[in-house]
Amino acid sequence: MRIRLNKKYRDELFFRLRQRKILSDVSVVLNISSRTLKAWEKGENTIPEESFKKVVSIAGRKIGDFEYDRLSENWNAENAARKGGFARIARYGNPGTKEGRRKGGFASLKIHNKRKTGFVVEKTMFEPKHSEKLAEMLGILVGDGHLSEYQTSMTTSSITDIEHASFVSKLFKNLFLLEAPIRKNTDSHSVDVTVSSKKLVGFLISNGMTKGNKIHNGLHVPVWIMNDKKFWKPFIRGLFDTDGCVYLDCHHKGGKTYKHIGWTISSNADKLVRDIINILEGLDFSPSYRKSQHSVYLRKQDEIKRYFSEIGTHNPKHASRYQKFIGGVA
Repeated sequence: MRIRLNKKYRDELFFRLRQRKILSDVSVVLNISSRTLKAWEKGENTIPEESFKKVVSIAGRKIGDFEYDRLSENWNAENAARKGGFARIARYGNPGTKEGRRKGGFASLKIHNKRKTGFVVEKTMFEPKHSEKLAEMLGILVGDGHLSEYQTSMTTSSITDIEHASFVSKLFKNLFLLEAPIRKNTDSHSVDVTVSSKKLVGFLISNGMTKGNKIHNGLHVPVWIMNDKKFWKPFIRGLFDTDGCVYLDCHHKGGKTYKHIGWTISSNADKLVRDIINILEGLDFSPSYRKSQHSVYLRKQDEIKRYFSEIGTHNPKHASRYQKFIGGVA
């Protein structure tokens, strides 16, 4: 896959890169020529996905800080063919009448049937009504999701969260009738669950998601979820399963060690944090917030127990950690 950035994000990326490194040093690290790197900076060439991730890391930024499109390796050939088609029409006129195209379509179908090559038809996306499943999907995407012009993706750990990635892939298919393949990133311990559909991007934006940099674009809990209490639990479950953590907190006092289970969700989006606190309080929990760590906590043991009992998790990592910690609490 290749990455295409618009000028705004390209300028920002290379500005940060120049602040930290000399471009000639970067080209050595990436094992490319300085000319190639400058072509990326000018937008003359798209950037290989693996190289893009390395450049972002060297620049001291995160992938989610940038809005971009992921293109297939042969996208340029496809684009050239499209331009060639338009040039031919401009030169020779429309290649046929409506009736002629109809006959051509039937002829093409006959050839496909004869050769048994199949015929690929784009599937129509299903637009679900507001539901608990859709609320959970929005929670997942608010946590680890990213929307570009044509794609919706969720990135997670290939080591600890692969089962949850499989759950998310199936949820995409269940909700929207769209395939969501899981692709492992070769240069990192992560996987992407990706759906290529401009229509899905538009649907998610109309239902409260933000495109591009979620923090800069005012990430928050969608209004339709905030306005209906029945959607609070599935949304929080989806968000916690991606951006949350259950842990064992140890304190030493008077020669004794005291252990307590902790629950937390972290986010740099101030409005989202306020919404999370409001939802948890509305569900009769007692959240606390530590600004220095950008984290919302549940600390009362009975409330954490109630969370896993009433709200639960679809991420086996969290479920197994919680069960493991129960036996170690004193």
